[in-house]
Amino acid sequence: MDQQDKARPRLLRIDGDDNRPAAGKKRPRGGKATFKTIQFQPVFVNTKNVRHFEVMMDCLAQGEGEGRMGMVYSRAGRGKTRTAQWYAAHNGCVYLRIENVWRSSELGFLQALCLELNIIKPPGKKGDCFRLAVDRLIDDPRPVFLDELEKLPKSFLETIRDLSDISTAPFIIIGEEEIVPYMQNNRRVWSRCYYKLEFEPIDTSDIIRYCFESTGLRLTSPVAAILGASSEGDFRLARRDLLALIQIANANQSTEITEEMAEIAVKTGLRN
Repeated sequence: MDQQDKARPRLLRIDGDDNRPAAGKKRPRGGKATFKTIQFQPVFVNTKNVRHFEVMMDCLAQGEGEGRMGMVYSRAGRGKTRTAQWYAAHNGCVYLRIENVWRSSELGFLQALCLELNIIKPPGKKGDCFRLAVDRLIDDPRPVFLDELEKLPKSFLETIRDLSDISTAPFIIIGEEEIVPYMQNNRRVWSRCYYKLEFEPIDTSDIIRYCFESTGLRLTSPVAAILGASSEGDFRLARRDLLALIQIANANQSTEITEEMAEIAVKTGLRN
């Protein structure tokens, strides 16, 4: 054993067996296991909700040549926004997150849409913006995602219906549960809604896959079930608990995630 090995601090596994290297540990020269800090890398996971989303988009594509709409809804935190952004980025679609300041400004909404359609200098009048957006979508009738539309007065639905009808581009409305009656109350809009998709709560298999792809850790089903129950199907809460779990694992220098660690992790986050 050289002097460097003698000076290196001894790392003990939490189960007391420090002679057998665990996953994520390396056995360096001299036979002593060293711990490699667990890192979290943001990833997009192809969950069942994502697959259902792709089916919806395939269905809307079959209605090519006429105005049509789709709707995606659920409680917050189930991945609607992230899925729409991912799909738009990989399929040349338009994604627009609605801003509350547009409540009293249809012009602001139309100018923002023009910018997303690569119209660099949108006009200062609603009619001009509308015509430019329609012309651009007629030339390229790609899907348009409008996220959190329920922030706006229901009168905006008529403008969106006109945009879709004239251009034949599909418009996909994304929101929380209240978006359903918001659209149902307008029969002309509702009759154009070809597909309604509710994002389901994430489940144990989603959490296991998300953890492995973002950290390399393999969670057991009981550990994932603890994170799932605590998050109530909310991806953001599950991610927050996973980050806390990584910190606990790193503090213990262990890649073996126990149910006790998971219980501690979920208690660190704020709950309603």
